[in-house]
Amino acid sequence: MQWRAHLGPIILSLCCVAAFVNADPVPEKVKALMFTPPEGWGYADPGKLPPSVKVMVLGKSGGRFPPSINLGTEPYTGTLKEYLRIVKAINDSQNSEWKSLGSIHTKAGRASLSQVDMSTSWGPVRLMHVILVREGTAYIMTSAAARDEFPRFYKQFFNSMRSLRFDEVSPDEITDFTALRSKEGGVSSG
Repeated sequence: MQWRAHLGPIILSLCCVAAFVNADPVPEKVKALMFTPPEGWGYADPGKLPPSVKVMVLGKSGGRFPPSINLGTEPYTGTLKEYLRIVKAINDSQNSEWKSLGSIHTKAGRASLSQVDMSTSWGPVRLMHVILVREGTAYIMTSAAARDEFPRFYKQFFNSMRSLRFDEVSPDEITDFTALRSKEGGVSSG
């Protein structure tokens, strides 16, 4: 994975592809979901991420499993409560231990906070999810680290989770990852 030295807040587009396909003019500004990653963390190679993961940042650790934070999306028209039941069922089917930790106050508003402990080829891993369901989309922010190293990154994870916010950006900024890297206000996740 490639590392980048300087990080700014990260943007996820909330606009629909249909808005760019119809004959209407491109909107001047669109809503985006952003968070501020921990200082000094680098970007994962976007070409190696699954389609649902829009951006991932990686920290450094002494172990084989680096700490990470990623933002993913998926279309979803149900309620947050229903979505969490689906998340729990998926984790149960994979023999992972999922539990709700209640809610977290982010700059985007209240969101669900949950934790997953799972076994991987790298050893035991702990994940924390911040989940928002808005306007037909589920937004999932996942913080992950080796279970025994997770407490070391707890403060950094929570600062990033609480920084989750909606902002307005131009459609050009969303598609131009390079231009936004140095701009105050964010980096487009494409």
